[in-house]
Amino acid sequence: MKAAVVGVLLAACGTDEVDLTGVYRVDADVGASPCGADQPLAMPPPFLKFAKEEFIGTEYYSMQTCSDQAATNCSGGGLFGDSFAEPIDGGWRGVVTASSGDTTMCILSYTNQTAKLTGTMLVVDSETHSEDTMGTECSPEEAERRNTKMPCIDHERIDATRL
Repeated sequence: MKAAVVGVLLAACGTDEVDLTGVYRVDADVGASPCGADQPLAMPPPFLKFAKEEFIGTEYYSMQTCSDQAATNCSGGGLFGDSFAEPIDGGWRGVVTASSGDTTMCILSYTNQTAKLTGTMLVVDSETHSEDTMGTECSPEEAERRNTKMPCIDHERIDATRL
């Protein structure tokens, strides 16, 4: 499987960078797979932890799910997981593209996620688009080119409060 983290690595003009660092209590976690009518998810994480990290001189935020308020028992995150590398109005955005296979059978995937903070209220929104292809280029760049033109297979929205 090939994967690429895509994001504008420079701040957009006029965008004030929001500091997401901290622990958040999850108030609501809804989603749908495939995309459509969101429903409450069966086992939402009770807490989220955002940390500022760096990769080859570029700062980004990683998000982990945690079982405790002290954020001592957490999982996930990292550059190729729940990461946000592009500052946007009110928060940060992360895009991950992936491909698996070759021109005879290929799976392309495009995930776009945002984390927006207003006061102490955080909204994390994630959507994954994917499709199986044959006879086309099988690369993360092809997944990025197709992005939301592919079918939406998964959506999740988390509302949380900074502690």
